[in-house]
Amino acid sequence: MLSRIAFALLAAAALAACQGATPQNRPAPPDAAVPQTALPGLRAVGNEPGWLVEVGPGDTPAMRLTLDYGERKLDIAAATRIGDEGYKGTAADGTAVELRYRREACSDGMSERDYPASVALQVGAQAYRGCAEFPAR
Repeated sequence: MLSRIAFALLAAAALAACQGATPQNRPAPPDAAVPQTALPGLRAVGNEPGWLVEVGPGDTPAMRLTLDYGERKLDIAAATRIGDEGYKGTAADGTAVELRYRREACSDGMSERDYPASVALQVGAQAYRGCAEFPAR
């Protein structure tokens, strides 16, 4: 139970930090070597069980997954884009991961925050649902 609360607090703090970023502490813009056509990164969250996925910018971005209230972590060094609707890849342990998003209003149900996309995440045989945003990088 404590790990669930800690994960929820960590996710809420991360989202609040992103919303309240000032020009002084905002992340630097992407490297000029990244083509302007590269799509922005994505940050997806979900509840029950709590999870977070961060996808870097570009056409073969890194994906970092924190699942099951922080108890399981997976990294994908270079995910493959699925058209304009998601990403897929394989973690070092062989677990297949696929994240698909739809640009539609979504609320995570706990923070009552609105997001610009809904997501479906498949990690091996486990399915997760949640919401996503496309943070400026």
